[in-house]
Amino acid sequence: MRHSKWIGLLFVSIMSWLPATMWADVKDSEGYPVMYVRGSFDNGQWACHEEYRMTRSGDTYTITLPELNGEFKVSGTDWQYNYGAESSSDAVIRTSSVVKGVQGGRNYSIANAKNVTITFRLETNGTSCAPTMITINIGDMKVAGLSGTLPVLYINVKNENGSYNDEVIDMNLAHKNYFAGEYWLDLNGCKWMEAEGAKSIGSRESPLPLEIKARGNWTRKGYSKKPFKLKLGSKQKMLGLSKSKHFAILAHADDSYGYLRNFTGFNLGKRIGLPWTPAQQPVEVVINGDYRGLYFLTESIRLEEGRIDIAELDDNVTDPALVSGGYIVELDNYAETNQIRMAEKSCVSGHNLDELRITWDTPEEYSDIQKRFVTDQFTAMNDAVGSCSDGLWRYMDLDDAVRYYIVEELMSHQESYHGSTYLFRDRGEGKKWHFSPLWDFGQAFNGRTNDFFYNHDPYGNTWIPSMRVNATFNNKLKATWLWFMHSAYDGVVADIDAYVAHIAEAAKADHKRWDGQPVPAGGVAVVDNSDMQKRRDAAVNHLAAKVEWLKSQFGDFVKNGTDTEPARDQTEAAPLPEYITAGVESIEGYDNAGTVKLFNLQGMAIDKPRKGTVYIVRQGSKTQKVFAK
Repeated sequence: MRHSKWIGLLFVSIMSWLPATMWADVKDSEGYPVMYVRGSFDNGQWACHEEYRMTRSGDTYTITLPELNGEFKVSGTDWQYNYGAESSSDAVIRTSSVVKGVQGGRNYSIANAKNVTITFRLETNGTSCAPTMITINIGDMKVAGLSGTLPVLYINVKNENGSYNDEVIDMNLAHKNYFAGEYWLDLNGCKWMEAEGAKSIGSRESPLPLEIKARGNWTRKGYSKKPFKLKLGSKQKMLGLSKSKHFAILAHADDSYGYLRNFTGFNLGKRIGLPWTPAQQPVEVVINGDYRGLYFLTESIRLEEGRIDIAELDDNVTDPALVSGGYIVELDNYAETNQIRMAEKSCVSGHNLDELRITWDTPEEYSDIQKRFVTDQFTAMNDAVGSCSDGLWRYMDLDDAVRYYIVEELMSHQESYHGSTYLFRDRGEGKKWHFSPLWDFGQAFNGRTNDFFYNHDPYGNTWIPSMRVNATFNNKLKATWLWFMHSAYDGVVADIDAYVAHIAEAAKADHKRWDGQPVPAGGVAVVDNSDMQKRRDAAVNHLAAKVEWLKSQFGDFVKNGTDTEPARDQTEAAPLPEYITAGVESIEGYDNAGTVKLFNLQGMAIDKPRKGTVYIVRQGSKTQKVFAK
């Protein structure tokens, strides 16, 4: 039993009914028993002193202690008048409320608390009395284990009776269903994050609603320290990240490079100019009063302003004018029910080929016409890959494909293009699929530093070996490499060093929390990143070695680099299929003359149409949808 855990506010029902003679032989002037808080904090003697006497108002007893640390119970003046069990294992107040399976326990434990108020009401009927409820209100919360160097995200998940529901932190949590809960975010005096615009949100006294569920596959099942997805009750700008309801807290329990895999990969993605790369901030997490360690609050992949800012597409849309976008899909390494599957094609030999699994992320449910469109698009791209054809660039944005690859290759990411690989497409004529956003760098820094990662990959990397023999891809790759490495790469190591300094103490606290703890069946222990300098050196040295080798492959950016960003590819996009455009008129040359009025799909009047966009045209009583081509 860990007695270092406790909670901010807990109601413990008192199940037993006690006769009056069991309460106290000392009574006050009105005949009520005199009650004390007795505990191991009295030099372990469980003594009864006047400074721990409870005050009474009517039938309510109250005491406020300036600090409390250890086991205690409420009782009368004589030892026999404690509530029964003397063993601290019978029941304690702890992060998960009363120990499961114990009813009517009487001993409690609180660690390092200040301004603790204990209250209960005594019901009497002349011949008997019973305490109906004990309330313990802790004014200053101090969870054992926190490093104190980072903001703290507090999350509570409770049962209907107010006790904690610890299933959410069970090491064998078997589902991804949402739990209803509450949260508050304490900036905790973190000056460097405050300088970035971060603020506290909510408070222990005024928590805010959220839903929380486990996320991930192996990282959820294999580790006691689990990643979670958060859905806030209202949009918040959490720690300076984009304003949203949707965030993830990633555990990185498997990152043996000092939590630097995602940090470095995301840093490179932002520097190279991919359409959108998630941002994250380090935070210590407490769930149900239990310190869960160092986590990384991360922007979830969403279609919304500040993230993937393209047209929204609802579930099960059947209107042909709408179904060309916007989509987010994942190239997945797990078989799911919401997937399109086909055999992966390749125009080179000697590489692992896997089934191409396209999991629809957004929208979450496809109508038949949505599924048909996405299937046809990926079939066309897969066919182009299989023939090493430049026809691929009619469906896929060449520049973002090249930039995405450069980041994955710099990171020596063996599992890239094999799960957690996302693409998106906006709505309309002239749009293409974009490799973006970057997400999971779980196998980064594992590949060789003197070869391409896909030549030594046990998993298979969708399409990239074939794309790497395409002359158009390689020409754009070399030009982008010389520009990026010469003009935007410098500063990556300095960013790593600053990050390491920010999280070093929390990394030590995380190791203390998880060292020697049980693991799920078939799982493994949380990695030890307590020596952040050693982990930093491993990551930086690997990155430096890979950069040096890639100079010999893509060009020496020190000698031949340029500050001029390569012009974007102008390959014309493939036209939309007939089953989408049939019956939708073109408004090429539209001049907004006469009684004809043009509106966007949200009903706002438009003066001039934009190519590739769907509009509503009204003329008199006639209304129709049209494409601007």
